[in-house]
Amino acid sequence: MIDYEFIKARSLKEALDFLGNYEDVKAIAGGTDLIVDIRKENVRAKGFKYLLDISGLKELEFIEKERDRVVLGALLTHTSLIESPIIEQHFPLLASAAKTIGSPQIRNRGTIGGNINNASPAADLLPPLIALKAQVKLCSVRGERTMSLEEFLAGPYKTNRQSDELMTEVHIPLVNEDYLGNFQKIGRRKAMNIARLNLAILLGINDGTIFDPRVVPGAATAYPIRFGKVEEAISGKDIKDIDPVEIGELASEEMISFTGVRWSTPYKRVALASLVKRALESIFQEAKVDE
Repeated sequence: MIDYEFIKARSLKEALDFLGNYEDVKAIAGGTDLIVDIRKENVRAKGFKYLLDISGLKELEFIEKERDRVVLGALLTHTSLIESPIIEQHFPLLASAAKTIGSPQIRNRGTIGGNINNASPAADLLPPLIALKAQVKLCSVRGERTMSLEEFLAGPYKTNRQSDELMTEVHIPLVNEDYLGNFQKIGRRKAMNIARLNLAILLGINDGTIFDPRVVPGAATAYPIRFGKVEEAISGKDIKDIDPVEIGELASEEMISFTGVRWSTPYKRVALASLVKRALESIFQEAKVDE
């Protein structure tokens, strides 16, 4: 049994003060991952003395569109992302990923900040957020700092957040109408599934030519990262000259270059190639329709 003291923060200042003055603190909002880990006595849930409830911090539940970006409060639920007209208009890739998470109950409780901070290799929001070049804002009694999501992630279930810091915001740069994206996911079943593989692809396409490609698989490597070799292979090429099957195979080879050959490689090699092929074909079809 894991023993801890439960503390409820009534304001962001109160939460930061507690984090700054006490050690071995875990913050909880939706709790869709942490509560499961605590009940199972998972090693990831051990080593803390205080459970800090930040679920009541309404100041962290917002979506604001600014001149060149959209700012999301860290306590926005997955349902809020799905239902937001701003997200649907500017980042349909992110909304598509949020729709695949868990059940309605989990989507109503789970938060974008929790999904990021848990840093699961299979987290469904990480690939699209990395593809969108999202940044995270971290606050503490010492001040605040902002870093890219790629910098924030340090490994499977590991981040570069300091123990006295709390993630308060996610910043996503706006992209213009030349960008098209697609999200793909394979799970063990259709409902309540954790991704065995997922994938976010975002491509700039101008007159049929690809620019600024961003390819981010999830659950394929220790934590989601961009696949630079795949991006390089399609950058600057006309979509008519790209073979999605060939690019899918290249993605599988790049995955193996990071992970080596493991027990899951025979399955993931074929599955990732299929997801890349499917995503590219979908984007190319949409690009042709928009012509």
